[in-house]
Amino acid sequence: MTRKVKREVAVRISAEIDRAVRLSERGLHDAAWQILKAAERLAQNANLRSAYLHWLLAGTASQRDDAEGAAENILRALELDAIAPPFRDAHRVISERVRATFEELDLHDVAVPILFRLLARLGVVDAAALVKLSRHVAEADGNHQAALGLAQDAVQREPQNAEALLHLASLLAKAGRHQEARARRSEAEALAVTFPCAAAEA
Repeated sequence: MTRKVKREVAVRISAEIDRAVRLSERGLHDAAWQILKAAERLAQNANLRSAYLHWLLAGTASQRDDAEGAAENILRALELDAIAPPFRDAHRVISERVRATFEELDLHDVAVPILFRLLARLGVVDAAALVKLSRHVAEADGNHQAALGLAQDAVQREPQNAEALLHLASLLAKAGRHQEARARRSEAEALAVTFPCAAAEA
């Protein structure tokens, strides 16, 4: 593809982006999404890359409650431009939305591991998320070995997280590792004494 043709394609993509933005401003997010995806295909065929386009795709996906599309596109935008404040802010907002949805899920919901993977891709997994996935794996799947591994990861990530320590202690006790379970429970109790206000709030 010649430079002239690439420039023409770029102008066409820019016009399509403007059209999508106007639709999105009117609340027509599904229509905007279709136009932006078509623009993305044009860019790919012309070997053009645009962080701005992926940022718009991420925001539009979020408006359509498409967590996977939002996560995928904001990560692509950041791959192309890791500095732009709007992109970093969008990453924060999308991460918070995914986390809030994840926290609201019932332990037995099949979406628990799906949203956990999105949190992992976004780089925002914490001990609480690992504990929830561990409980899901133990209760919904009955895989206590995998649940134990996740609980250990949670404690390793946040050694002073009382909830993670107590959850790990429970799984260790079920596995017959009572000495280790008592040790973890003692650590959690010590944290409750050291940080009584935080423990009371939890």
